[in-house]
Amino acid sequence: MDFLQSTSNASQSSTSELSCSGFSSVEYEAEDPLAQLAKEVKQQPFTTNKSLQKSLERRQRALEQDQTRDQYLVITSVSPMQAFRLSDERSPTSKYCRFFFNTETGILIAKVKLNFAHEVAIGHFSLLINLELNAMEVLPDMTACGSTTVKIGNWKKEADSCWAPTLTNPRLSFVVEVGLSESTRQLALSARSWLETYSSSVKLVVTISTKQENPEIILHRWELVPRRSGVLTRSSPPSARCTSFLKLSRTNNTTSVTGESYMDGTTRTTTQLDLPFNKVANRPPHPPLERDLVIPEQELRSFAEKIWRVQGLL
Repeated sequence: MDFLQSTSNASQSSTSELSCSGFSSVEYEAEDPLAQLAKEVKQQPFTTNKSLQKSLERRQRALEQDQTRDQYLVITSVSPMQAFRLSDERSPTSKYCRFFFNTETGILIAKVKLNFAHEVAIGHFSLLINLELNAMEVLPDMTACGSTTVKIGNWKKEADSCWAPTLTNPRLSFVVEVGLSESTRQLALSARSWLETYSSSVKLVVTISTKQENPEIILHRWELVPRRSGVLTRSSPPSARCTSFLKLSRTNNTTSVTGESYMDGTTRTTTQLDLPFNKVANRPPHPPLERDLVIPEQELRSFAEKIWRVQGLL
C-alpha cells in the first residue's frame, strides 16, 4: 500500500487557476513536497491502531455523504510496524486508503479514496494507457504495477496506478494520481514528490481531479524540466513542471475538451493528452510502430462520461 496527504483548499480556485500557471507556488517551493503537504494539513498524533482506523472510516463516510471534500489525514509519531499494518493488503484500510509514510520522521499521510467513481477513473484511464501500449506492441515490455508500494528517498509511497519497464527489478517510470478538485494542490505536491524526490525513477505523472457537484474533470501532465536559469548544478536539479492541462466539461448535453500544452517555451492549444514514449518506457521509441502515447479527444470524452454516470451527473 502507499502513503499520501493533503494541503490547502482548492475549492476556492477558479478554473483558470487550475491550469499549469496556477501551480507556481507548488513548483518552486524547495522543501520536500510531501513534508510541505503534511504541514498544510491538520496533524494528529498516533494513539492506537483502533483509533486511527476509526478516524479513517469516519473520513471515508463523510466523503461518501458529501459532508467533506478533504481526502487527507496526517498522523505523527507512527512506527514502521504500525504503518506496515495499515497499508498491508490484508488490512481493511488498504481498500479505501493510499498511504505515504516517512520512515525517518514517522509522519503518515493518508489519502482516503472517495467512492466507486475514484476506482472507475483509475481503471478506465489505465485501460486507455494499456491499449496505447498494446497498439505499439510494447505492452509485454511494460509492467502495470497498480498501487504497488515503493520506497523513494525516506518515503514509502503508493500511487493510484503506475507502470514500469519490464525488467528483473522494475523501477517505476509513469504514475497516475486521482482526487477531488478540492485536492488539486495536494495532487500537485504528490506529483512533484514522485518526480523530484531523491532516488525516484519516475519521469512522468498525470493527475486527475474530479468535481462532485458538476461534470468537470481536470487533467495535468507533469514532467521534470530544467530550471529557468537553464544551468543545472547539484544545487539546482531539474524541477517538476506542469506541461499540459486539459479540462473535460459538459454543457447543454455536450461534452467538450479544452486544453493547453507547454513545450520548449511554446504554448499550444490541444484537445488530446500526449505522453512522451521515452518517459513511459524509459527508452526512445523505435519507429514505425512506437511513438508518443496519445489519448484523443473522443476517448477523453468517453472517459469523462463514464465517471459522470457513476457520480450521477449524467
